[in-house]
Amino acid sequence: MSRWLVTQGDRQFSVSDLGEIKELARSGKLGAADMVQPPGASDWLYASELPELKSLLKSGSAGQDFDDEPMVRPNRTPMIIAVLFVLLGVAGFAFFHFASKVPEAQKLNLLGDGGLSLTEMLVTANPAQVHGEPKDGSSASSSIPKDSKIQLVAKRGGWYQVDYKGTKGWVKVDDVVPAYFFADKETREDYDPVYNPDRYLFVKNASWMQLPDQRRDNVTVFQLDLANKSKFDMTDVILLATIKDKNGKVLETKEVPLQGVVKSFDDTMVGTLAPPEGDKESDPQLMTETTFNEMAATDEDLHLRWSPGIEVKLDTQGFVEANIDMLQVRAIPKKI
Repeated sequence: MSRWLVTQGDRQFSVSDLGEIKELARSGKLGAADMVQPPGASDWLYASELPELKSLLKSGSAGQDFDDEPMVRPNRTPMIIAVLFVLLGVAGFAFFHFASKVPEAQKLNLLGDGGLSLTEMLVTANPAQVHGEPKDGSSASSSIPKDSKIQLVAKRGGWYQVDYKGTKGWVKVDDVVPAYFFADKETREDYDPVYNPDRYLFVKNASWMQLPDQRRDNVTVFQLDLANKSKFDMTDVILLATIKDKNGKVLETKEVPLQGVVKSFDDTMVGTLAPPEGDKESDPQLMTETTFNEMAATDEDLHLRWSPGIEVKLDTQGFVEANIDMLQVRAIPKKI
């Protein structure tokens, strides 16, 4: 026959049926705070939760027919209150920190008439330090007050190049909030390439070579494609050439600016347009094939001066490995 289980303090015992449970309650040997498990059940209930016992129970725990002290359930209220205070404190600090980063309401006329455009950002640092170079440890040349509106120019790693009142410089990505953060989800997805263009323009099929005369002049030719996976045309590309010795040690790096555009959702080769014959003063123009073709459409003679791949003059000789990677790029904003 199934039996009832009763727990009082650290002691547990069984009774034969509901009638015996009622008798224990009536005699004061079962308290409202004692735990009861009905036959066949897996959960425990307070005795006071059983409708049949409510009118019979006394408060507290009876301790069966022993002279034990009634079971005293720990008062968790102080603990709960303490935890709530801690949580409120953490939440308050988080709110204060977030509030200090978000512009004041009266300055937050976003994305409307007179508000931010989707290529602008708000300064959240107090103030944002403006650097001449996008690298940690570089000295700051000026600062921009919190809540100022600045124009995005380009991105390099963890830095944005910005224009503030006609002056360009570099600020850390964490010191500003791009306007598109305040737009709807679809707009944020659409405009992400504007603020993170380096995630959407890729170097593909890269290789390098040095012919004997090029080796003599320390000229290395890099062959590569650029692949644009965004809805925006890309421009102001700067590549980084890195050369290494046989042990993988970096011997030299050089920034390589490219002229021209990489169209949206398009791939293009890069090449070199040599100066006109007899011109000893001008440098070769390194550019995308897309832009060269646009130029050559009105001047077919340019094909005589065009060669695939970009010629990069380096100072180091005797290297065995050369890489070319994306360093900096700018998306050309448009309404989409």
